[in-house]
Amino acid sequence: MTQEARFSRLEPELRKANLIEATLTCLKLYGFQGASIRKISAQAGVSVGLINHHYCGKDELVAEAYLSITGRVLGLLRGAVEAAPPGARPRLSAFFNGSFCPELLDPQLLDAWLAFWGAVKTAEAINQAHEHSYGEYRAVLRDVLIELAAEEGWQAFDAELAAISLSALLDGLWLESGLNPGTFSPAQGIQICEAWVDGLQAGGHKRFCESTNNC
Repeated sequence: MTQEARFSRLEPELRKANLIEATLTCLKLYGFQGASIRKISAQAGVSVGLINHHYCGKDELVAEAYLSITGRVLGLLRGAVEAAPPGARPRLSAFFNGSFCPELLDPQLLDAWLAFWGAVKTAEAINQAHEHSYGEYRAVLRDVLIELAAEEGWQAFDAELAAISLSALLDGLWLESGLNPGTFSPAQGIQICEAWVDGLQAGGHKRFCESTNNC
């Protein structure tokens, strides 16, 4: 029995996982522009026709891989937040610790992420995957920030805007850590994020008012 025949008999989820892993490998090796369907099919050990049977093209396959990666990240971060002690601040701290854990600082994850980001503006399917995944990511932060605002009694606090700010900080730190790990340690990355929340509680929350009349 050929490798492709064995592959075709795999359960759908396992077959999809194998194709996604092959896609991630090719993105790392060749970047988005160089990772053709032919190269992905060779990496997976299947025919081009088999991939085309499951996906409309490379953009859709890469978008699927993007959602798979972000799903893993969100699962880890949600799990960390849910396992934290009660209270918004401990839940935020758990999110920060999860963000700088070894699994999310894996250089291979950074390689894949850079390839995805490079493709966001060139392929609509990947852009939609990006919007969906980042919307879910920010929603986790937004919900905890809403909880923090309720605990602190902040009026008209725009948790969505604050979540955008905090997610941008986390993205920048994560990217810098991946490109140059010697810039700061994971513990220092967490320290920077905690300082952001300290500033929010010390009065910075007034910068995130939904209406300036209520600040």
